[in-house]
Amino acid sequence: MAEQGIPLPVGYRWRIGSAWDRPWVRRGLQATLQESFPEQSNWDHLEETLDRLFDPPRTPCWWILKEETAEPVGCVWAGISTDQATHRRVAYVFLLWVDPAHRRQGLGRALMQQVERWGSQQQLAAITLQVYRHNQAALNFYKRAHFSVQGYWLYKPLGAAGVAEPKGYEVL
Repeated sequence: MAEQGIPLPVGYRWRIGSAWDRPWVRRGLQATLQESFPEQSNWDHLEETLDRLFDPPRTPCWWILKEETAEPVGCVWAGISTDQATHRRVAYVFLLWVDPAHRRQGLGRALMQQVERWGSQQQLAAITLQVYRHNQAALNFYKRAHFSVQGYWLYKPLGAAGVAEPKGYEVL
């Protein structure tokens, strides 16, 4: 089903996601995380994440497709959470993915505008998400989109697995 309302550059079109998109969402999650953690090779735990959270239309996703091939080149997947400080309902973005070959064309901005529109329709108070602190491109993108740092997510490794340099991340 096509989505209308948020303009896209010429050559792209919208598609509303469904439960059938699970394999594609997993690929997007893995691709996004692989960019931040290139040393990581096993992403099997993403299946558990999807088992718990991926449930369209309750947790909707929207796709941007390349018009000529219908190939997915961008996706956003969101859900509803509760801000623990204010107890207000907020949108939470689980995934924002744009294929590297299609970046810097406004597709990420359009995907986030789609979440804004959906969040407003759901009468949500805000959009929340997390970004790893070393992902400067994402931090710059969200800053341009008027996101601000709400807090810090701290990380301390435990046991033998904790010998690697921790990569904490900020919550925007």
